[in-house]
Amino acid sequence: MTTPKVTAIIPCRKGSRRVINKNTRRFGGFSYGLLELKLKQLNAVSAIDEILVTTNDPVVIDAVDTIRTQLTKPIILDRRPDEYAADDSLQELIHYLGKTVNTDVIAWTHVTSPLFTASLYQKAVLAYQDARLNQVADSLIAVDVAQTFAIRSGQWISHDNTVKRWPRTQDLEKIFLVNSALFVIDKSLLVTLQDRVGHQPLLFETPAISGFDIDWEADFILGETLYKALIGSDGDSVSSNNA
Repeated sequence: MTTPKVTAIIPCRKGSRRVINKNTRRFGGFSYGLLELKLKQLNAVSAIDEILVTTNDPVVIDAVDTIRTQLTKPIILDRRPDEYAADDSLQELIHYLGKTVNTDVIAWTHVTSPLFTASLYQKAVLAYQDARLNQVADSLIAVDVAQTFAIRSGQWISHDNTVKRWPRTQDLEKIFLVNSALFVIDKSLLVTLQDRVGHQPLLFETPAISGFDIDWEADFILGETLYKALIGSDGDSVSSNNA
């Protein structure tokens, strides 16, 4: 039986407004920033066969051409048309990649998740493969887990306060928050559904902080601090000394 090919996809469009040059700006000792870090993390994942960077940014293209010489996995550079790189073009991008990528399984990730390490990618992809084999899930989403008191539209959603007003937080029902660090799905299903998520996703519970997403300038600063403190110092799969 042929082992399905797994392709990690990294979308990197130009023109970030909230964090200027967030993809390639120096980060944690890496000259090409979050992009370089993410490529090196993915390069260390044995469950991933190849990496595809889809971009319309000339700076990203030049960076990939430089970084790929340091990596062992095949790096595919997709020069994405601008029409698939707008702020609200996710659905169009899914359709485009469904037609473009030649693979069996897509592991969709982002450079903006610097604390999602190679070991987490390995664990997640293997969990997806096991779930598919046992037919208990058709896709995977990385999620943060919240067990805290929460209100929506004036009503408690974390618990039934008519039963117990203030239960212990560890007894509250888990709320799963999609952190966007990773989506895994068979390409054929992505094409059929035109979505990164199937009907029965496996929720991959991400350890605390590991799903941290850089979305604002303050996140970039905090993310770099966390990376240096938690990962860069001990070189979990990737060390800033490799930059």
